[in-house]
Amino acid sequence: MEGVSQRSAADTAEKNTGLANEEAVPARALMRGRALWYAPLVRACSWLAAALTVAVIAFGWLAHTGARLDWYDYARMSSMLSLAGIAIFLFVFWRVAGKINQKYRAHLQRAADLAEATGLLIAVSDNTSDPIFVTNRQGLLIFANPAMLRLVGKTREQAMHRCSRELFTDQGEADLIDRDDQRIMHSGQAVTLEQTLHLPHGVRTYASTKAPWFDRHGQVMGVIGISTDITQRKLTEDSLKQREAQLEATIVQRTTALRKLTNHLETVREEEKRAIARELHDDMGAALTALSMHLESAYKLFPDDPLWHERKARIHGLLKSVVTTTRRIQTDLRPNMLDLFGLKAAINELAEEFEKRSNIVCRASLPDEELTLDPKLEIVLYRMLQETLSNVAKHAQARRVDLILDVDEDRVALTVRDDGIGIAPERRDNTSTYGLRGLYERAEFLGGKVAIVANQQRGTTVTIALPLTPPGP
Repeated sequence: MEGVSQRSAADTAEKNTGLANEEAVPARALMRGRALWYAPLVRACSWLAAALTVAVIAFGWLAHTGARLDWYDYARMSSMLSLAGIAIFLFVFWRVAGKINQKYRAHLQRAADLAEATGLLIAVSDNTSDPIFVTNRQGLLIFANPAMLRLVGKTREQAMHRCSRELFTDQGEADLIDRDDQRIMHSGQAVTLEQTLHLPHGVRTYASTKAPWFDRHGQVMGVIGISTDITQRKLTEDSLKQREAQLEATIVQRTTALRKLTNHLETVREEEKRAIARELHDDMGAALTALSMHLESAYKLFPDDPLWHERKARIHGLLKSVVTTTRRIQTDLRPNMLDLFGLKAAINELAEEFEKRSNIVCRASLPDEELTLDPKLEIVLYRMLQETLSNVAKHAQARRVDLILDVDEDRVALTVRDDGIGIAPERRDNTSTYGLRGLYERAEFLGGKVAIVANQQRGTTVTIALPLTPPGP
């Protein structure tokens, strides 16, 4: 009954797998195992017959030899030899039967384990939602679980031993599947592929893991694969990518709007500075000039007294200080030199003022020819130079600063090089400070760039490069 049970399990496994080609399926060993226990029985019986034959021949020879030499009576020994032969036969049969029974039980146990494992694999294959398939070297389908049959929209009879072109409607996709299978069999390595297929129930995307199938001799027999439907995940990923693209576009749009607003505010601020500077020049300058003239007239009315002379010197010094402060504020707000004589004169004036205030030698190297630049570009360069020189005075601990202005056909470059302690990398890369961030923002808005490099020995070099024609709005 136990052997019948094992054969029944093997027959059920063969029926469930739906495989008829012996060279195609690893589970075929289960069907072939039904006859394996006959081989030990045949070998044992052959060995038993040979052993009994040898024993009978040996005892017969001994009996005849003893009778011929008159050792004993042959008639009396005949019954004893028969009993000895029977005893030997029983002993040999007992040993052989024990071996046969032991091997048969071991075979039954292996068959039961194999049937249990096969049943478990069949249960997993039939109940999983992932398609599982096996193709042979010719690319023909020789195993498919129910999920795979549902994927191609065919019955088992319609799908078995069919090539990819017969299983899939899109011939290009079928050819791609065959090329992938051939590549896997040639390389001998498992791979995971992402495939989009046009199927009877719609377009689906699968992540398929395929591996070469080897026989016991290491020869490639085909490809074993399992696929997972990732259509929903791909749709979600595509939706996330689309949202990310929309978010990036919104960020770029908002950033552009903020830069335009910043540029507008900067332009308005420059206009306000110009208006205030003009008022200081016109109204305050005129008032101070009139006050100076009135004081000169009043000085003549003072008595010729040393006390009045001392007071006159104080008043004159105070008035001169007010005029100087007013002129400095006016220049900081809007340099008249820039509006009247252009960028070169404004840079020279700024270099001289910087040298007087900081006691740092400042030398400017400017082009010999006259410069005709856009007023917006001139004021941006001037403000960026002001900010750079302010950073040099605060942090560089320099003794000399060189200003180099270079104008090409399509760009203007301003280089500021000092011999100070140099800028630390963490400070150079820190764009949270308003000074450096202002430089970068101004240059980027006009389509240019700013490079800040620490010199090899001492000091720092700041290079501002801007196009002569700013980008449009």
